[in-house]
Amino acid sequence: MSMTGTWRIVSSPDFDDDYLRMEVEPYVELAQSGSRISGTYHVGLQQGDIDGRIEGESRIGFSFEGMDEMDEGHGRGRLEIDGLQARFVLAYHQGDTFTFICGWLT
Repeated sequence: MSMTGTWRIVSSPDFDDDYLRMEVEPYVELAQSGSRISGTYHVGLQQGDIDGRIEGESRIGFSFEGMDEMDEGHGRGRLEIDGLQARFVLAYHQGDTFTFICGWLT
């Protein structure tokens, strides 16, 4: 299964719709090379780069670096795919963990 493409973030139990779409239509964009995954994300005031690996047929584990508002942030995360939907989780180092529900875009 190829993990290359864009996931549109459609909801979150942690944020309302106004926050999710504050700057752009929220997304997670991934590119696959072998078992390696790289990409970017932008949701609300959070954006950054992803560096990860495929951990199973429908799971990616990754580290991320980016910005949350004007503060630098980094941590670990995962993307778990279930058909045409996915659960995208960002766990900031020594900070909060946020979950986003995604729908396949391209």
